[in-house]
Amino acid sequence: MSKKEEPKYILDPETLTFELQETPKKEWWSLPVVGVSGLVLFVLYMWLCASVLGINPPKTAILRFQNTEWKTRIDQMSQQLDKYEDLISRLEIRDDRIYRSVYGMDEIPQTVRQAGFGGENRYEDLQGTSLLDVSRRLDVLEKRLFIQSKSFDEVAHLQQNAGDMAAHIPAIPPINTDPSTYRLSSGFGYRSDPFTGASKRHTGMDFACKPGNPIYVTGDGVVTKVSTERRQGYGFHVEVDHGFGYKTRYAHMSRIDVSLGQQLKRGDCIGATGNTGRSSGPHLHYEIMYRKEYQNPALYLDMEISPEDYFTMVRKSEQ
Repeated sequence: MSKKEEPKYILDPETLTFELQETPKKEWWSLPVVGVSGLVLFVLYMWLCASVLGINPPKTAILRFQNTEWKTRIDQMSQQLDKYEDLISRLEIRDDRIYRSVYGMDEIPQTVRQAGFGGENRYEDLQGTSLLDVSRRLDVLEKRLFIQSKSFDEVAHLQQNAGDMAAHIPAIPPINTDPSTYRLSSGFGYRSDPFTGASKRHTGMDFACKPGNPIYVTGDGVVTKVSTERRQGYGFHVEVDHGFGYKTRYAHMSRIDVSLGQQLKRGDCIGATGNTGRSSGPHLHYEIMYRKEYQNPALYLDMEISPEDYFTMVRKSEQ
């Protein structure tokens, strides 16, 4: 129980008597006014600290410190990504220009290597943040590493079979080398078209000969096309994929003795010469393609080889 407040007396100097001092009454509204005033002063103080003096509240200062720390980490990640991207770029160049080139493989297009993972929804939660660019770069780098790994696997597989490479490259004449059985009617390069007379590039070699002369595949491979179109273009013709970037075509045939997908050994008989398709006379049109570019067959075969030696090579496929 609180003690009752004792009355206070003060001395009146004029009358020299003690008079009772009255205690002033506290107004009811004074406490709220003081509270509101204090709140206004606090808000004003915080505004002055943040806007004028540049002093942040503790929580804001902590968040800004953490944000700066994360930005530093992201910058470090970007620098690391720069190094990794430079490294993978050098590996890709070496892969295309050396490894894949040696084994006759086509280069991997940059549109394939640089393609990341599709779908913008993948980055929906990162929109407007500094992590967006890093996430995209990581995805593209992951895809590039995957494609490069697969490419190395393909090169390694071919390397294991490199001992067979010599057997796959087209390296023997496609017909008997006896000069009495054929005539070289047209070589590789530009010539006058036998039908129009206009200058036109001839993409192979023509061996004029009687219909029915045996045609032999010039290297190990697999039959990738068999056409029996008699009246147009190449007429009856066969295409063989030898691997290592090489393909051959044998056109204007009268007979085809192989089927699609058949595995062939150098010297296998694939059919006979004829006069089908766009042809001005009985002959064999022979083409070599390396990495989709036509090659001069004369650089790959020797028509001076004796018929005896030629048939020795051809007959090896029958053994």
